[in-house]
Amino acid sequence: MITPLGLEDQLLGIVAAKEKPELEEKKNELILESAKNKKQLKEIEDKILEVLSSSKGNILEDETAIEVLSSSKTLSEEISAKQVVATATEKEIDATRNGYKPVAVHSSILFFCISELANIEPMYQYSLTWFIDLYLKSIGNSQPSDDLQERILILNDHFTNSMYRNVCRSLFEKDKLLFSFILCVGLMKGKGKIDDDAWRFLLTGGVALDNPHANPAPDWLSDKAWSEIVRASGLSNLAGLFKHVRENTGLWKQVYDSATPDKAIYPGEWSRLAGLDRMVVLRCLRPDKIVPAVQAFIVENLGQSYIEPPTFDLMGSYADSHCCAPLIFILSPGADPMASLLKTGQDMGYRGNMIQTISLGQGQGPIASQMIDAALKDGSWVVLQNCHLATSWMPKLEKICEEVYSKHYSIRYMTTMHSCFAV
Repeated sequence: MITPLGLEDQLLGIVAAKEKPELEEKKNELILESAKNKKQLKEIEDKILEVLSSSKGNILEDETAIEVLSSSKTLSEEISAKQVVATATEKEIDATRNGYKPVAVHSSILFFCISELANIEPMYQYSLTWFIDLYLKSIGNSQPSDDLQERILILNDHFTNSMYRNVCRSLFEKDKLLFSFILCVGLMKGKGKIDDDAWRFLLTGGVALDNPHANPAPDWLSDKAWSEIVRASGLSNLAGLFKHVRENTGLWKQVYDSATPDKAIYPGEWSRLAGLDRMVVLRCLRPDKIVPAVQAFIVENLGQSYIEPPTFDLMGSYADSHCCAPLIFILSPGADPMASLLKTGQDMGYRGNMIQTISLGQGQGPIASQMIDAALKDGSWVVLQNCHLATSWMPKLEKICEEVYSKHYSIRYMTTMHSCFAV
């Protein structure tokens, strides 16, 4: 099971090895040297014990034993001195290495943000191998800087953007804003900028209990909305909210009636509300306007680009794929990726028999295997359509993908299937 601390340590080792390879190499050498020193000290101890146990008579008269003990003492002191130097050096290396810890912490948060997507749609599952591969690419492709703090900001921004764009490729359009929101809140939680109680209330509306307070304006304020306002008043930053609403129904009705309540200024002291607290109040009064409020929240904390998902880029997807990472096209009613795929192939010089297609179904598995064998020899593309119609052949396809590793880098597998089968 992957834990945040374990992943942070792994990611820290990766970024340190890429950014300061000489330090990471030195650290590994020190680890080996330290183990060797400890082994030698143990051997010396064993040797001394052996001399003491085998010596007969007065040990002070045994010249051989005295010589062994003297040399062992000298060697032990030399090894101990080396160990002290190695330990000090290792601490210096760790201090430099830990300078990149903010990158590891930030990236670990991103991984657990995308892990939560499986709760929205079982198809949204991402492996640690894929994540680390993207992490390595981002480190290599980001702008270099000699200033450590600037470099950390560059690495975090580049990887966040890279991961957002890559994950958006595999999300349905309706889920992209939700992903941005999860990403934004996850990163802010990591910085201690999110009130967990407010976050839970925004998601659930609180636990519904009997409301002892009468609705002060039933003509425009629903009982459900009023109950939520009362429950929201239990949050630390919204204490006394329901009393203010009860005593100033006219002012709050102006917010309720506004065409853009997500941008309206709240009455009195509540005009200072911001972030999740402001959205909690909006959720109570006008839940239909939460979407634009979420968009504004993301823009304020992450940037405009995180509410503008990139359009599908087949060339970009191809660049991130390889012979053992197929391109999977999820079918939806009225959508057919074949035209775009064939055009991209032609633009890249794959014409004629260099792109083979087959619609899977009963008895088509052996034919598909033959097409893959041929592609392994000439590096062509194989498009396997409608994989959901050949479930029994999928284990065979998985085995083929595992066996072709590094045999022909230019080969590509491309499959189409319905989302219910994608996992």
